[in-house]
Amino acid sequence: MAFPADVAAGGGAFFVADHANHRIRRIDGDGTLTTIAGDGLRGFAGDGADAARARLGFPSSLAVAPDGGVLVADEMNHRIRRIDPSGIIDTIAGDGSRTGDHGNGDGGPADRARLDAPCAVAVDGAGSVYIGEAGSRSVRRIDGDGVIGTVVAATGRIGGSGAADAGEAFLPAGLAVDAAGQLYIADPPGRRVLLLGSDGALRVLAGPPDGGDGATAVDWSAPCAVAVDGQGAVHVADLNGHRVWRLADGAARVVAGPDPAAGEAADAVAGTVLSYPCGLAADPAGRLLVADNFHHRIAALPLTVAPSLDLDPEEGEKPVPEQELEPEGEQEPEGEQEPEREQKPEREPEPNRGAGSTQDGDGGPVAVQTARLLVRQEVGLEVPRGGSELIHVRISSTDPWAPGRVEHHFRAPTGFVFDGRVTSAYYRADRTVLPGGEPTGTVRDDGRSLTVTDEPRLNIPGHPAAALIYTLGVRALGDAAPGRYTDGRAVIAGRPEERLRASVLGDDED
Repeated sequence: MAFPADVAAGGGAFFVADHANHRIRRIDGDGTLTTIAGDGLRGFAGDGADAARARLGFPSSLAVAPDGGVLVADEMNHRIRRIDPSGIIDTIAGDGSRTGDHGNGDGGPADRARLDAPCAVAVDGAGSVYIGEAGSRSVRRIDGDGVIGTVVAATGRIGGSGAADAGEAFLPAGLAVDAAGQLYIADPPGRRVLLLGSDGALRVLAGPPDGGDGATAVDWSAPCAVAVDGQGAVHVADLNGHRVWRLADGAARVVAGPDPAAGEAADAVAGTVLSYPCGLAADPAGRLLVADNFHHRIAALPLTVAPSLDLDPEEGEKPVPEQELEPEGEQEPEGEQEPEREQKPEREPEPNRGAGSTQDGDGGPVAVQTARLLVRQEVGLEVPRGGSELIHVRISSTDPWAPGRVEHHFRAPTGFVFDGRVTSAYYRADRTVLPGGEPTGTVRDDGRSLTVTDEPRLNIPGHPAAALIYTLGVRALGDAAPGRYTDGRAVIAGRPEERLRASVLGDDED
């Protein structure tokens, strides 16, 4: 997986928005993983046909409808798409254009409306669909008759009569609906969880101590996802705090993440290591599923946990280790060409918040020190001979990095060639994704070498992205010998080279 953005449960399975792979995955009760939507290439295509052959653009959120359909917030395509139980995909909201001078389409059919970077989706028991938009900073609702309207919006962006005003600092990053039809909204800029009642009244459910009368006081960093379990408890993912919280009976408790500070309430699973959790789902099997974004995995926590009487794990009850739901480990095909180097576990850097970066006036050059970069390939590849796939190369840093126009040099693993496709995207700490610039790729040496020219920018004023992903198209040669090859190389802006790896599958291998 590559930066899974969300997870949803339904029909005895759960579904994963495999964000940077542009795919939707299904994991059945027996642990079998299947791609149900997306061919791995960023784009828009495939409506009315098999979802597995469709193209998505950074899917960011999922919801399972009462009829078993899977709703997908196709963020960079500015659409909500639906995968029906037979596997056919269609667009149910958004015409692909962003909100502009011609209005957003409120009061009309949802499939003709304009959406602006839909980053969250939820559905209630009656089938009404809620959409959180990062671009317009609003929540829209599609009723049973297919008509769309705005129900919550930031100050100054009210979309129509009856829409609730969420204030100026508002971004609906995560949505959930409970059995009573109430809508929960995770709002990172406001550091709040909002509750929209069935009567249309909006209030603060939890947030900073001065966040509102009757709100549960929680000193979290950026609540970005929310889920409600069968008992009505509300679970919240704190993206930058690397934690999951539980709200119940007017109290907030840490249920996963770094050890609580003195005085913070915690449950027995506190201490679980997470890295930018950004999606949650309450599984009827009694687990809370977590999209553990920078760990590229789905973790599972028990929904029912006993309160810890002592926050010191050495003296009180020891933390329960997290369970991970992952496919089986990578199998080593025969024909290994180069032994794997033993690597120490890597700790992901936290995004820089701007400290230490300077700017020589508005619009002027950014003065930065030499940045410490972490470069790595996101996922290994297994490609049949003659088949095409994508290599994701991730660059992250805690330091400001703006080297200007530079060249990156890549060499394909043995048995592979580059086909010239190059795209890029920036990842910000608030879960939003920015399209990259326009990197250009030049193929040399009959496809074995690729030079990418770009102007990367990380952690600088006005551009707070802390990670950059380059996606490169590769093809396995038709006469390549099956095996695993680790002799590919990536040289980023003249820095020390990093290894690229991929496997060629034989004709009898799946």
